Amino acid sequence: MAAQKLRQIRSRPSLQMKFCPLCKQTFKDDNVNFCRQDGTPLVIESWSQSDTQQLLGKVQPGIGGSIHSQKQGVSNIPTTSATLTQTRRPRKSKTIDSLAVLPFVNVSQDPGTDYLSEGITESIINSLSPLPKLRVMARSTVFRYRDRAVDPSEVGKALGVRAVVSGRVNHFGDRLMINTELVDVSDGSQLWGQQYNLAFADIFEVQEEIAREISEMLRMKLTGAEKKQLVKRYTENSKAYQLYLKGRFFWAKRTPESLKKGIDCFQQAIDVDPDYALAYAGIADCYIHRGGGASIGLRPSEGMAKAKVATQRALSLDDTLAEAHTSLAYVKLLYDWDWQASEKEYQRAIELNPKYTEAHHSYSHYLTAMGRSEESLAESLRSLELEPLDLLMNVHLAWHYLMAREPDLAVTQLHKTLELEANSFQAHLYLGQAYEFKKLYEDAVVELERAKGLSEASTEALAALGHAYATLGRREDAQSILNSFDQLSREVYVSPYLIATVHLGLEEKDKAFESLEKAFVERDQWMIYLKVDPIFDTLRTESHYAELVKRVGLTNN
Repeated sequence: MAAQKLRQIRSRPSLQMKFCPLCKQTFKDDNVNFCRQDGTPLVIESWSQSDTQQLLGKVQPGIGGSIHSQKQGVSNIPTTSATLTQTRRPRKSKTIDSLAVLPFVNVSQDPGTDYLSEGITESIINSLSPLPKLRVMARSTVFRYRDRAVDPSEVGKALGVRAVVSGRVNHFGDRLMINTELVDVSDGSQLWGQQYNLAFADIFEVQEEIAREISEMLRMKLTGAEKKQLVKRYTENSKAYQLYLKGRFFWAKRTPESLKKGIDCFQQAIDVDPDYALAYAGIADCYIHRGGGASIGLRPSEGMAKAKVATQRALSLDDTLAEAHTSLAYVKLLYDWDWQASEKEYQRAIELNPKYTEAHHSYSHYLTAMGRSEESLAESLRSLELEPLDLLMNVHLAWHYLMAREPDLAVTQLHKTLELEANSFQAHLYLGQAYEFKKLYEDAVVELERAKGLSEASTEALAALGHAYATLGRREDAQSILNSFDQLSREVYVSPYLIATVHLGLEEKDKAFESLEKAFVERDQWMIYLKVDPIFDTLRTESHYAELVKRVGLTNN
């Protein structure tokens, strides 16, 4: 049944005459889908006049060409049962062992459907990434090329991969037109190409075929288990899947408002399919981020408790989800303070998917908190190896160096990070803290003020600036930040741990301990770093501090 449906979605023509609706030039080559003169998508002669007019009405003159060359106007094929084209080139004799899936372009000119093109891209990445003999660039790395006209071969060379997948998605009501191709980076030749005209309900079959075709064209020899993993479905309901894609779209933005929208979408997906394990994992990720102490969000008791329920439900449905094991590990680390259980979950997540970057990244946080700095560095470097262009992974390595009391290495890493993204508030934040560590207080304030201006409701950036103001002798400015925290805490959660750092800068030791005690009661996520955080080095000889570290359970770790 599935094979028959796929044949309907992408049947292969036999030398049908095609013509350009703009310049009227005709073509007989099955492998030519765009006008060589102006790049317009070609029309098959058997199409009706209304189908042709639909295409012509969407195409912008002068816009067209190969998949990689344009953002708009190149995939506006009408939603019809018209014949579609598949292109296959002779396979290379040598196996291709590395791949980048570029963000599929949304050519419907409706930003409200961006989640579809992004979600399809991410789904293909997630299907191919677990294959042990294939290195696939992660989402955060390839999405730096979103909304950019790029040459796949050039991008592939920049990323150090041997093949690149690119595509376009057009959305007409409840139908999709997906064009995709696989390009050999070495010579720019197309290894495979396909057009699909489908109802959204058929999205599973199409995504699975794309993954299968790519693995075949890369000459990969898959085991039975690997073939099964390649086409694994987490839901059979296309509506639930569509809502899940929307949830992932909002989650990726990671702003307070987008996280709320993400939770709503994931919950709607669960309402449609109550056994959708990935949707529960998505809810957990959103609540973990909202229940933390770095951004304006929920109290730990609210956010982390909901995250824990969601992860446990996800794992009860599918115990093989590396994402859910990682989320549960995070909850046990940040809120339960159950160190052994947390590490067990991290190790299980990495066992299930050694290429899951977030597992390595958050495991590094665990290892830092435990004082296992060398192991933390290894996990930080592994995260960066998996996602070399990801801002978070680059910033995280610098954070590791700060916690390891190596500010010079942190500064070097942060300068590299700012070359990737000059407006990364986290890079400016940690650069400011590194300068303060090096007693370059004026430079520290400049960077931290920049971080404050760039951040979106980051109490972490505000607290760091308050501490630097106090250290520099600008007590009124530091007190002003404390006053703003007091006002803000009447409406949303503000981490007492972060407030304690400002009091410490002002040499208000008693108030700092008062805030730390409050952080202990509330199980503030930052308390897990009490044993190693350099900002509290001046308190380490205090018996109160040693006793607090012991109560958190960090003494013997």
